[in-house]
Amino acid sequence: MLLTACHASGSKASLERKAEVLTEDMERAIASGNMDSIWLAAQQDERVLFFVFDDSGLVFWSDNALSADYVPIERFDAWQDLSFGNADCRIRWTRCGAYNILTVIPLEWHIRAREEIGHSFSYLPLSSAEDTDKWWEASHARARVFQMIFIALFIVLAVIAVWMLVAGRGFKNMRLSYKFQLLFTLLVLFGFGFVFWGSIYYVHHHYRQQQRERLQERCRYAQASLQNLYYWDFMLSSSSSAGLNVDLRDLAYAFQTDIHVFDMNGRLVGSSTPQLFEKGLLSQHMAPEVFFSDEGTQIMDEHLGDVHYIAAYTEFYNGSNVQIGYIAMPSFISSDEMAREVDSYLARLLPAYLIVIILALLLSFLLSRHLIAPLSTVSERMRDLALGGKSNRIEYPYNDEIGELVRRYNDMVDELERFTRRLARSEREGAWRTMARQIAHEINNPLTPMKLTLQQLQRIKGSERFREQFDRAATMLVEQIDTLSRIATSFSSFAKLPEVQVSEVDVAEKLSQAVSLQQNNTYNIPVRYVGPDSGIIVEADREQIGQVFTNILKNALQALEDRKNGDIIVILKQADDQWCEISISDNGPGIPEDIRPKIFMPNFTTKSTGTGLGLAISKNIVEGSDGKIRVETSDKGTTFYIYLRLPSKH
Repeated sequence: MLLTACHASGSKASLERKAEVLTEDMERAIASGNMDSIWLAAQQDERVLFFVFDDSGLVFWSDNALSADYVPIERFDAWQDLSFGNADCRIRWTRCGAYNILTVIPLEWHIRAREEIGHSFSYLPLSSAEDTDKWWEASHARARVFQMIFIALFIVLAVIAVWMLVAGRGFKNMRLSYKFQLLFTLLVLFGFGFVFWGSIYYVHHHYRQQQRERLQERCRYAQASLQNLYYWDFMLSSSSSAGLNVDLRDLAYAFQTDIHVFDMNGRLVGSSTPQLFEKGLLSQHMAPEVFFSDEGTQIMDEHLGDVHYIAAYTEFYNGSNVQIGYIAMPSFISSDEMAREVDSYLARLLPAYLIVIILALLLSFLLSRHLIAPLSTVSERMRDLALGGKSNRIEYPYNDEIGELVRRYNDMVDELERFTRRLARSEREGAWRTMARQIAHEINNPLTPMKLTLQQLQRIKGSERFREQFDRAATMLVEQIDTLSRIATSFSSFAKLPEVQVSEVDVAEKLSQAVSLQQNNTYNIPVRYVGPDSGIIVEADREQIGQVFTNILKNALQALEDRKNGDIIVILKQADDQWCEISISDNGPGIPEDIRPKIFMPNFTTKSTGTGLGLAISKNIVEGSDGKIRVETSDKGTTFYIYLRLPSKH
């Protein structure tokens, strides 16, 4: 029923066309004679009002906000401008049989502010549409404090959430505990925010409902009072308006609210504030919803321009309970009272909300730590898990999803331990089999010539050639025995490889000594050294690091055995703050490409007299000292690079 000015988005012409279509619907409804159809046709668009007149006057009106008691008919079926007492409008007359239909489109209301009409009311605290939001500005001091605390808490949590998202590079990459805390915090805040605003809405709605109930109660008291005053009256007319106005003014003073009375035709016959109607601020007809319905007391929303209020309507009975009119009692909902009501509620509610939110946030933090703790334990144990290491089983007594994960992890640890034992046993057996084959091969090589030599001596025993062959055979047997001794020594050294004892060693001294020993070699190959004779301290095995240099230098000399102009150069320098670099280079033929991946493998050799353990021993000694060794080779020579770690400065 509440009307507003012409809708901003619709032009005047389009609204006029819409009104003409609605007028045609109204004509059909009037022709049918069905009051319900007429009412439905009149309520299709709140921007268009209808007034129906017959020869006796106004018989139907779709709204009581516009004063349209008498409108001269100038022409039909044409739009024209007309100014009413409280609005400028576009009107159009249409004839429908014995009835004349007035179609009205309000364009601009004359009443825009409550100050313009405040003096016209006796007891009503006026309130415009904008006043409904002023209760925020009149908040109680204690509620204000808690509101500020809530706002500050929301801002702090929002900043923390943004920081967590930025630090985690997005929600998907955040730690699981942070995700849980963030989601739980958001759920708590949104949940309490929803409850908070819902509570305010409830208080707001409850206050309005209380005002309506109070207005209904006042209306019933006014109804009883007027029934006693007009006990013997059977009709209300304009002749009784003067006395009725006096009585209504007294009742209005008693009930602290204005009162209007309408006759059985819905026309005003008395009011405690008749100036409202005399100035054309209000229509002299009551609300059509009440007049054209069969219901009893009703609460209607009405307005004066942009000033909104509620009005209670009820029947006016005489002493014989015969209805002789209608009683209307308007009331304005005070925004100040509403603010006090809401603030009183908030002052009681907000402290409890604040305590519960803080407890919920602390609980979310503790719960997240409790729930994530088993996963963190699994992560740490998996990080520390190593083949052959100690058991990393986790004890978790619960049968939830984390418990299932822990059981699967423990099963994996048990299976890994069994696999490690089988693998270690298999590796040991394989190593021993390989070693046994290599030892058998190496021992078998010198044993065969020794056997043949002894058999030959047995055949010529007692002959003249025996003495001559004996000396030669003895020399050969001694050489073969030396070979067997060298093989035994090499395999013994390889067996001791894991026992690397790291300490601080002067590598310059060790390297210069190894070079000096190899400079007087039987191949007459020059071995040059570039670097200091002492003063370079590294972390290595003091006893075995010299063996590394000797093994590599011997390999270089053997590579240059049959090569003219052979040359070996050894360079010692500090690579950076952490490493010392040793390079041993020769200008030999290089290592063939097909055997380069095998040069550090145990038992691999390309020489008929070698065991294939020298480079394997060297690699294990260097890596056992936390160092590195690599080789670069081509047809122009080979260079071994050894990197040993410098002692830590702290």
